[in-house]
Amino acid sequence: MSEIYLSGTITHIQNQKNKATIEYLEKNKTRTIQALIDEKEQSKWIEQKLIKKQHRFLVGDYVKFVIRKSGGGFYATNVIYQYNNELNVLINKASISNKFLGYIKIVEDQYFIKEIDSYLFFPLTISKYEIPPTAAETAKPISFKLVNIDRPEKITAALYNHQYTPDFLMAIKQSKKSEPINAIVNKITPYGIFVTLNESNINSKISFNEQVAIKVQQNKIEIGTSVLVTIKTLSTEKIILELVD
Repeated sequence: MSEIYLSGTITHIQNQKNKATIEYLEKNKTRTIQALIDEKEQSKWIEQKLIKKQHRFLVGDYVKFVIRKSGGGFYATNVIYQYNNELNVLINKASISNKFLGYIKIVEDQYFIKEIDSYLFFPLTISKYEIPPTAAETAKPISFKLVNIDRPEKITAALYNHQYTPDFLMAIKQSKKSEPINAIVNKITPYGIFVTLNESNINSKISFNEQVAIKVQQNKIEIGTSVLVTIKTLSTEKIILELVD
């Protein structure tokens, strides 16, 4: 016998407990019910072929679900995402002018940002070269942009104004000069040579090529030795170095 699905809208999400509150109509009366939406629960739905992949639920998600009884109460399960009008509005705005205001929220050492009008939560990407926002900064609205708007299930947020670490700021200066930089070799592996840049103290890697391999074989590059490098690519995601001959 097939189960009866009801439809409703997610009105609240408890990120710490991976629970969602669903509001729905039953006999012309508005009711609410709790649903567990963590990865373990969603994995069960994937095994049952109810959904194809994990979904990061947001406030405003229109879903369908099944009500089941547990102990002395009821809960929602088999929660299937349908659409989110609020999210679609933000994505359309982002395609024209990708700048929003929101409040930073810290949940179990993870950063999120809540858009000021829709109340939608997005994971906030903080680079390892950034100084994370402080608790005091969560009290005022801050500008951010949406990332991955072409993949709604992967959308995250990034701040407009970044506070970079002194080491990264020094690496930016070194990169702009385009001059050779001294670096100390920390580790040599089949995947590359790991070094620490002088002055900036940034750790990065020199990828193996024929030139590098020969120097390693000739013991011209060893752990603890100093080598000259240039910064070929520098971004908040990665720093690519090139060995100076």
